[in-house]
Amino acid sequence: MGPILALPPSTNPARPRHALLLVPESSRSSVRVHGPASLSNLGPGFDAVGLCIGGFGDVVEGRWRETPGVQVTVEGGAVPADPDRNTAACAAAAVLRRAGVERGLHLHVQKGIPLGSGIGGSSASAVAGAWAANLLLGEPFRRSELVEAVLDGEAATGARHGDNVLPALLGGLVLVDPSDPARYRRIVLPRPLHVALLLPDLAVLTEEARRLLPRSVPLPDAVANAADLAFLVDAFRAGDWETVGRQIMRDRLVEPVRARLVPCYDAVRRAALEAGAYGCALTGSGPAMFAPAETHAAARTVASAMEAACRAASIEATAHATHADERGVRRQDEGMNDAA
Repeated sequence: MGPILALPPSTNPARPRHALLLVPESSRSSVRVHGPASLSNLGPGFDAVGLCIGGFGDVVEGRWRETPGVQVTVEGGAVPADPDRNTAACAAAAVLRRAGVERGLHLHVQKGIPLGSGIGGSSASAVAGAWAANLLLGEPFRRSELVEAVLDGEAATGARHGDNVLPALLGGLVLVDPSDPARYRRIVLPRPLHVALLLPDLAVLTEEARRLLPRSVPLPDAVANAADLAFLVDAFRAGDWETVGRQIMRDRLVEPVRARLVPCYDAVRRAALEAGAYGCALTGSGPAMFAPAETHAAARTVASAMEAACRAASIEATAHATHADERGVRRQDEGMNDAA
């Protein structure tokens, strides 16, 4: 079969409006893609700041099939197999539409991220599904050209939030406009960032966590959060992890409310700081908590302390030393950038 010619959407800024997009026929019959986990709602950066992390993720295997449309099967986790409600399937379908290709695609999703954990499980599947479709097409799209597709995938959960799905797609730290998540800035971190991550054996659903949020907030708190977010972004740009840790603990609007959903919150945060962490906060809606540290060894020490504190509060948990992942979604055989 020869190349497929398709007319790209006029919204593509990288090509002239009426240019034909050459979609090459891929030699691959199947691909396996790693969709990485991510941290979001970093302190005062509610819905606006996300960070891709290594060592965790979902794996999506994609292959062409005879019948048009996207079919999905799921292994691990109570994730819908309905292609209209599955984030991997929705994102992959958006890629095929963008390419102007009508082919059948089967996706097998292996969930590696616990549901309701707070580290971007739905986003990991979405980016893996989109990237699998892109690889099977012969990689006609750059990552930046798949932003709308992965946002469409994330929308299968009920909203087009970008603070998990864009870091998982692009890697590194990403700033997102919550009102227009296709508007973003990626920040390249100047040096490695090590992170202790705690995954309590709890599930916090995003919808439930959002219902707790106040409809209005005091002006002094809003002003303080705006200032703290500015300092947080500058600290990330400078590689000043001590200031990053300090700023993530200064949120006045969201974290104090959501912390009520995590019974071990206070004990874990105290243990992390006593073990040498620069700071400690929830990620996403929780219950996962993260703590930046200077070295991998320090992150391991902090992670152990966080896990012990959680278990002392009668909640089972696992803790890990991980790191910021600058690469984002990729073929599984390209290396997982796992935490040591």
